Amino acid sequence: MLGWMAIAVTFTAMLGGQLIVPSAIAADLAKPDPAKPDLAKPDLAKPANLRAVNIWTRVLGTAKLPEPWRIAPCNSKAPLLCVYHQGAFVGNVELGTYLISSRADLRKKLTEAGIPAKAYADPKYRSQVETALKAWVADYYAVFKDDRKSAYGNKITFTAQPPTRATIGKLTGLRYGFAGVKQDSSIHEKRVGYVAFDGAMLYIITTASDATSETGKFKTLEDFQRFEPSLTKLVTGLQLPIAKPAR
Repeated sequence: MLGWMAIAVTFTAMLGGQLIVPSAIAADLAKPDPAKPDLAKPDLAKPANLRAVNIWTRVLGTAKLPEPWRIAPCNSKAPLLCVYHQGAFVGNVELGTYLISSRADLRKKLTEAGIPAKAYADPKYRSQVETALKAWVADYYAVFKDDRKSAYGNKITFTAQPPTRATIGKLTGLRYGFAGVKQDSSIHEKRVGYVAFDGAMLYIITTASDATSETGKFKTLEDFQRFEPSLTKLVTGLQLPIAKPAR
């Protein structure tokens, strides 16, 4: 999709950096196409200790899904969770972690919501944090809607879901997403995400059914839709916020 390249710079800035795209995982998603070279740079906004290993090894804990599903951190330092159905790899879920010091966009929205800079973690501002996250989601939608306007034309309609409150580990955040719907009501593209903030770290969990994505996607729309209910259950059981690693 031509529009994907058009938003690369804008969306990367909004999310706070880039992620390493492991060639082995990209190859699995793109089979029978050959593996793609790793051209991405690591996200310099992320703290080094979270880049050292696949972050899913820190947050997944003992969480698991009933058969025929199986999940496991992908064999890479990239923050990807591999998903298997009936033993076959069907896609992955991406987890972005961003220190608030690297997120001028969110700091601005927290200030606009009425939260003092040194009180982000104060429980009395919980409702204001939700307001700031909703504003963040609105910006996310605006970026994609503008891009898809040129990519879709009049053949596909950009349809965003109102963000809804969601339990993400021990945090309260938002679930959001959008779809590209064809004129015959079939789905061309679909994305879903969860976002939460613990006062110091922003967590963004995403996956999609989108042929243009390198990672954080499923091979087919059918696999994506089949997994969505399980993703909701998985997110609630994550070990978030991230605890300091044992010494």
